[in-house]
Amino acid sequence: MTNPTLPLIRASLELRTEDPRGAKPAIGSAAVALILAGPQMNLSLSFIRRADRAGDPWSGHMAFPGGRADLSDHSHPAVAERETMEEVGIRLDPIAFIGPLPQLAVRRGRTDTGIMLSSFVYYIGETLVQFSPNYEVAAAYWIPLTHLWEPGNFTTLTIASGPARADYPAISYQGNLIWGLSYRVLQQFGEAIRLPLPGPRP
Repeated sequence: MTNPTLPLIRASLELRTEDPRGAKPAIGSAAVALILAGPQMNLSLSFIRRADRAGDPWSGHMAFPGGRADLSDHSHPAVAERETMEEVGIRLDPIAFIGPLPQLAVRRGRTDTGIMLSSFVYYIGETLVQFSPNYEVAAAYWIPLTHLWEPGNFTTLTIASGPARADYPAISYQGNLIWGLSYRVLQQFGEAIRLPLPGPRP
């Protein structure tokens, strides 16, 4: 079974040349945190299940902690760090920062929204700390990377809109599906550490 380890992740992301920490984000841009914890050779990754909210196109979806930039945010990582503290009560100190992933265009269905998503990877230590979800979060999870990279956990989500049907790759976890934007970020993470997800490509 493939197991992305902390030494591999650090070595891979240190090769990336982007440094978004000095750039002030545009209002309306978004950022998420990929928070790793646990033993270095047996890591888990944090996910949230968004609360069901009217008007939220990602209502009820599995996601990474994060959200939209506001005037108080001095950098793209600051967006992810502030939103993580608000949503799950985890403070991401600078020492936890490992590195960025490339920016990703946010899509609804398969239509671009014009929003760019920045994603950042952190390691907070061996303890799987307890989450303190706010009203935006229905549940929060530590999911082992071995589960996410296990081929048997991959599936396909089919969404019908009138006569049209669209198939999306997904990962199942405790009755939830990781798909759409969160799957694309996870896929991007796998490519960055040179351990691609074993599931189907979109």
